[in-house]
Amino acid sequence: MLLSLTGASGAGKSTTLAHLTAVNWEQPIICVEFDSVGVPPDADTAWRHAVIEQWVQRSLAAQDEGSHVLLCGQVPIGELLAAPSADRLDGIAACVLHCSPEVRRARLLERREPEDSLEHHIAFGEWFHGHAMDPTFHPEVIRVDSPVPMRWERWQDWRSGDPRWPADVVDTDGLTPEQVARSVVTWVREVLTRGSLRLPAER
Repeated sequence: MLLSLTGASGAGKSTTLAHLTAVNWEQPIICVEFDSVGVPPDADTAWRHAVIEQWVQRSLAAQDEGSHVLLCGQVPIGELLAAPSADRLDGIAACVLHCSPEVRRARLLERREPEDSLEHHIAFGEWFHGHAMDPTFHPEVIRVDSPVPMRWERWQDWRSGDPRWPADVVDTDGLTPEQVARSVVTWVREVLTRGSLRLPAER
């Protein structure tokens, strides 16, 4: 299974991942960071499509060995579901960390993010949350030309409230990193117990 811990910049993903690596999961779960493959200066949406497929391929290799992958990074749910090889995964789930624009701004300033990029990050954070709640929310943001043969048709007809849309949202405003980590651990354990989305196999 591929479990995606995701959200826009400033939501708390990397801080949470640092806590998750020390958890005794009592089953094989590999915690990895999306950007560990390296991020080029010209990284864009098409680049992200390619790297998402790369992580899906790595998750398939882990799946063959009996392990789950907990991937921490800025991975919109619609992109993950559209990754060419995603239909071979035995499960997909996403936990979206979200924070208010005010909190995001403060966190990004604290980590010395350039001020001229703040409005972009804040706008993308609001889109990310809207996308997590509703697959019809401005899909054109991620449906861009790409050399990766993304399979948007897998979910393009889904609507808000569709039970197949594999998103849970954690609002991190006012929570400590430890509290966020506990929420994510609870989410992981619940998903592994109840099961998750499995895309229909394609020929």
